[in-house]
Formats: sequence, structure tokens, C-alpha cells
Amino acid sequence: MNQANRFISEISAPILIDNGLQLDFLQYIFPKDEKTGRYKVTSTNLVGEAATYLAQPVLEPAELAPEEGKTLCILELPAMEGLSDCRNKWVAYSKNSMIRINHLLKVYFEMDFYRYYLKGLQYGHEKQEIVEMYVISRNLTTGEPFDTLHKRVYRHEQKLMAAKVRQLRRKAKYFFDEQDNTLKAK
Repeated sequence: MNQANRFISEISAPILIDNGLQLDFLQYIFPKDEKTGRYKVTSTNLVGEAATYLAQPVLEPAELAPEEGKTLCILELPAMEGLSDCRNKWVAYSKNSMIRINHLLKVYFEMDFYRYYLKGLQYGHEKQEIVEMYVISRNLTTGEPFDTLHKRVYRHEQKLMAAKVRQLRRKAKYFFDEQDNTLKAK
């Protein structure tokens, strides 16, 4: 890899993510590098493509302050054709680009969830079980197996999972059938 390609492939940009569920899903589709704390973006899905192509070259590093109710994340972007002539490695997102990426992240999450939910129904799984399996399969709580966690951490994770399951159950109930009483919380 020549110097120019290495330079281009190390581009990263800060972004504000709107809510916790979107952040959890971001962590699922783009793994977080434990050393750098950056999310390694790939262009294998719509969110990755948007994050890559909405980044704009800037002359100085972008200073982005955290906002209330939003999480500041650093996205490590793949090599970008449009930035190959960039004299520095700094890129940033405009406010409109961040809104677009967050909206696309939300839409991509909902499509993934509804597809998973419908597949579960086709295979004859119970609705509650489908939502729980989705939360676990997408690591929306943690990647650690529950049985290896300390008792207090286990209870905390169980509460987190129950909250995610309730949230997604409401989403599924609203989307599929507002009169369906089988998804009501017990």
C-alpha cells in the first residue's frame, strides 16, 4: 500500500448519534475498535455508503461538541474516491449530513427489525421470543453471555434487555397491528 492510499484509508470524522437504540445498532453494524474507540465503517450497507460519501474534506480538524440527548462518535471511514486529492486527512459532516445519516440509520434498523420479526413469525416463534432473540442477536445490550456475568451485572443486563424488549415490542405492535393484545407488557 503506498503512502497516499494509507493516508486516505485512515480518515475519520466525528458525528452525533440521535438516540441510544440507534447507537446500539451502529455498534452492531460497525464494530468499535477497542484501542481507538472509533467505529470502523464499511460500505457494505446503506448506512456505511452514506457515512462515507457524505463526509466532506475540511482544512482543519472538526470540533464537534456533544449535545444533550445525543452521543458523539468517531467514524473511521474507508478509502474514499472523492477525497483522494485531499491535502489533509480531515473530514467532517455538515448538520444536514448528520441528520441524513441518523435518519438512514433509523430506517435501516427498522427494516432489519421488521424483516427479522416477520421471519420469526414465519418460523412459528412466539412474538415475545422473536423480540428477545433480536435484542440478543444484535448485541443491543452487551456481547457477554448472561450466565458468565456477576449476579449484580446480570440483573442490570436483564433490566436493560427488558427495556429494549419492551421498546421493540411496542414498535412491532404499532407497526403490525394496533389491536394485537399479545404484545402488551405483562
